[in-house]
Amino acid sequence: MTSTKAAYAWTDEPRFPYERIRDFIRDLFRSAGLPEADAEIAADAVLIADMRGVETHGVQRMDFYLKGLRLGNVKPDAQMTVVREMPSTIALDGNGGLGLVMAHRAMKRCIEKAEETGICLATMRSSSHFGIAGMYALMAAERGMGGMAMTNTSPLVVPMFARKPALGTNPIAFAIPTGGKPFCLDMSTSTVAVGKIEVAKRLGIPIPQGWAVDKDGLPTTDPFGATGLTPLGGPREHSGHKGYGLGLMVEIFCGQLAGNPWSGVIPRTHEGGDSGETGHMFMAWRVDAFRDLDDFTAEMDAMVARLREMDVAEDYRGQTVLIPGDPEAEAEEVNARLGVPVRRAVLAELEELAKDLGVRPLTN
Repeated sequence: MTSTKAAYAWTDEPRFPYERIRDFIRDLFRSAGLPEADAEIAADAVLIADMRGVETHGVQRMDFYLKGLRLGNVKPDAQMTVVREMPSTIALDGNGGLGLVMAHRAMKRCIEKAEETGICLATMRSSSHFGIAGMYALMAAERGMGGMAMTNTSPLVVPMFARKPALGTNPIAFAIPTGGKPFCLDMSTSTVAVGKIEVAKRLGIPIPQGWAVDKDGLPTTDPFGATGLTPLGGPREHSGHKGYGLGLMVEIFCGQLAGNPWSGVIPRTHEGGDSGETGHMFMAWRVDAFRDLDDFTAEMDAMVARLREMDVAEDYRGQTVLIPGDPEAEAEEVNARLGVPVRRAVLAELEELAKDLGVRPLTN
């Protein structure tokens, strides 16, 4: 049987120049009613995932985003509003808008406030799926600041000892500047993102034991029988209670603190399209509010260099010690050079969407 790792690897899948596929994705969003400026933001937010090798959150999600807009679950013309504001905090309302756009504007506002006060924590309610959390943390790091981003989702993760999903995958992203590429940790608080189950379905392959459970709450390797994801770590004996606790922490920031529903009561619309009932949290802070930026980045570089110089275990000969963000940075370099990869099954879906919406096909 083909291994899961091998099956997920890119082989002869088609690739497209960034500008070509960006224009195509922008046109799909425009056809669904997004204003021009918002369609531009949304297209970049989708493609940063594919560029960084996170295909679960890239162009394969277009049917999900567009279905939400076309069904009216997500409002294409929504405007972000301020619920309440203090010098270092801001509570925002996405008013049911597209998370790819609302979250970008929220993080931009958070960064602007942090530049003035040194630090800002922002919440957003009534938004929708915002793509990869790392994008928003990196917005701060690219300005020489620290950044964090979190979001809840519809229920996909089974709480510890439960049978059915009640939490979202609830990702956490943290980014900070260094002397080179920013340090970026971008992780879900589930063992895997639900998009990996979707990829396995498309490829017709089993999923690894420990990723998901069936309708009875029992472990399954059948992607079609998976009804819930496990918390990060899996069962309690593998420390899944820690991933579960982290997921609840994200839930509190993005649900109760944001004034948004928590995942357990957000409608399960993942297979029926996006919905505008998701909450987010963002944070940005100036490094120089704590110490000189150059000194900080020099010490970051020294720590990373020391880690990379460490001897590796026998099973990992030929590699160096992994630093969070390494795989994404490597994928970004390859994809910038060779073009954005799109799996053939996803390409067929995109061409069908283009036909339905009257957009010039990507392959034309």
